[in-house]
Amino acid sequence: MTVLTVALLFVVQRLSERRVVQSSAGVTPARTDRPPTTPRRPVPESPGFAGCPGDGDGGDRELNRFKNRVDTAAWVPTPFATILDLGWPPAIVRRSRATWSRSAARRVASSEGRAVVVEGYFVGAKVEGPESTNCHGAESKFRDWHLWLASSPGKDRRRSIVVETTPVIRARHPEWKIGDIHRLVRDSTRVRVSGWLLLDPEHPDQLGKTRGTLWEIHPVMRIEVWTEGRWREISRDSVP
Repeated sequence: MTVLTVALLFVVQRLSERRVVQSSAGVTPARTDRPPTTPRRPVPESPGFAGCPGDGDGGDRELNRFKNRVDTAAWVPTPFATILDLGWPPAIVRRSRATWSRSAARRVASSEGRAVVVEGYFVGAKVEGPESTNCHGAESKFRDWHLWLASSPGKDRRRSIVVETTPVIRARHPEWKIGDIHRLVRDSTRVRVSGWLLLDPEHPDQLGKTRGTLWEIHPVMRIEVWTEGRWREISRDSVP
């Protein structure tokens, strides 16, 4: 063995020993398998509307605050099926959020409050009656609009997503008219809805009949229609 070979072997051995010492001292390689950090979702801003507080006048007050939020966000394009396939803890159905277990609340919170934008077709529209969310207001301005969004046109709501406009948001969009929504249903016009993802556990009896999931887009913050080869915010001029 030559002198040069012996010298090289010595250097390799010393480097190996240094790596062992560093590792025993707690110096470890940077991990690359950690999941990406998820930004914290905003706390809902619910200032109320026309004398009705953001948490309504009864019922599930925390749920009411989520429904009556007014804050906006950068809406993230989300496949229709992604929302339809979201699950929920069975134990929370028809129960106030104050009674949810910590694990159930964490599971819901992992998806709730996402700022989503979803494409589809309105397959139904209805002005809701008085409810605690809106202080049981009898006037039309206090009523939610209950809209059904489906992945394909028609009248089948069994696998639809319920999306709702609220009084406080509609007050900021006087161009929204329920008659125009009915026309979009009739004409099977493609639409794009932006808003907040919300779990409403109060309607399990509707599953498989007039909705495909308890997850909703509620409130709706923006409505667009596909017309003349582009997306345009809903107005009398944009509705075909």
